[in-house]
Amino acid sequence: MKLRDLTNKATWKNKNLLKIFLLIAFLILFKPPIVETIGKLFRCTFSAITDIRSFQLNLTTPRTGEHILPPAVQEMLAILRSHQIISYNISGKIMNDPTLHQRIVESAWPRRMSPESNYKFIFISELDNSSNCREIERRKEVTLVFCR
Repeated sequence: MKLRDLTNKATWKNKNLLKIFLLIAFLILFKPPIVETIGKLFRCTFSAITDIRSFQLNLTTPRTGEHILPPAVQEMLAILRSHQIISYNISGKIMNDPTLHQRIVESAWPRRMSPESNYKFIFISELDNSSNCREIERRKEVTLVFCR
């Protein structure tokens, strides 16, 4: 049976139904990642709907989801909180890493990144004893320094 015969059948008189059929066939045959993504989207949506209480708790609980942040960002957040720092600065090396830069800005809010701040985060590898900065706290990946 040819494709033309299928399109002439009474069931395909509705052109919109034919378009949907062809789109689904294309997605299944030629774009498996799209089908997988759509499936994940439906599973996540179904999960959120069936367990709405847990979903709402995750939205309203402070610090939920921080475990997925890069370790350096988690360290910076912990330092900001423990020293109750309102504004901070980051080194050029951290600034040039788009992931770290974006994640610290969004997760540290309402604390603000400010070039005028005396508190600065730097990588451990950037530590220089000859600088005019005093080390406040050191973690595995980052250090908070106070610069005048």
